[in-house]
Amino acid sequence: MNIKNIICTFLLLHLSSFGVGREILNFYLEEPENNLYQSYGELENKDGKKYYKWKIGTGTSKLNDNWTFDYDIEKKYDKNSNTDGWENTFSLYRKLEEKEVFGKNWFSDIGPYIKYNVSDISSDFGENFKENKYSLRYRVRTNSDIGLGGAYWGFDFFLSSIDTNSRDGYSLEGNLTGSINLGYGFQNFFTIYNEYLDYGNNRGTYLFRIENNFRWTYDLNENFAFSLDSEIDSYNYYKNTDQDKSFKFNVGPYLLYSQDITEKLRIFAKIGITGYNFEEVKTKFSNVSESGLYMKIRCGFEYVF
Repeated sequence: MNIKNIICTFLLLHLSSFGVGREILNFYLEEPENNLYQSYGELENKDGKKYYKWKIGTGTSKLNDNWTFDYDIEKKYDKNSNTDGWENTFSLYRKLEEKEVFGKNWFSDIGPYIKYNVSDISSDFGENFKENKYSLRYRVRTNSDIGLGGAYWGFDFFLSSIDTNSRDGYSLEGNLTGSINLGYGFQNFFTIYNEYLDYGNNRGTYLFRIENNFRWTYDLNENFAFSLDSEIDSYNYYKNTDQDKSFKFNVGPYLLYSQDITEKLRIFAKIGITGYNFEEVKTKFSNVSESGLYMKIRCGFEYVF
């Protein structure tokens, strides 16, 4: 899920700042430094099926007052199906002039965006997967007085060329994304996707997708917090495709940990206490659903400079 990287949602604020943003437990902090680097390992257990991810590096580098480079490099491994792959994104964007519309300040940027997504399937019958996206992205952000802590929201637009292992093509995308701080530890993060697909088995297909993460966090002390997270990821495809819909839902409690080693270096962890997961995938040829116990553990470090 995109919202699995919650810090990306917090970076809505980053467009109007002169430093980098960090998510620490239940707080978002601005730093005067120009670079942020984060790396972590993650284990996801869905009813006994194990999925491993190594976030080799994710971060932000402010090149100057106008240009910023973001990157996210991830190695993933599905132990159950013996499948491994890469999911990497790179973006370079220029901050545009701030504008006031309807009494609100709007911050925007534009630039190239690349997503590299491949999987090697170890099977005599499996086919390796490739879906690379080369895009021009435009983003616009603002804030509103919704909830006790306010809301930060905006729109993302992509014009993309898609490279696959079957039929290459293109996509057009316009998304609504944001976060709402409801107060008393309650927060909600969401993205609503609208995408036109013309590549692979999609020939003029409309995709409507919703990602939502709702969580409550209680700070235990300076270094520890407790959170209850729920995640929803829903896909619905319409017209000229083999795909129909998919739905994922999980909920569970977590123990959060953050410790500063130096002023620039910290270690962190998110340890899941057993939760619940449900998934359903429906295509033209099949309908598969499964549910069961769910747990996710993430440990890593972060460095600002």
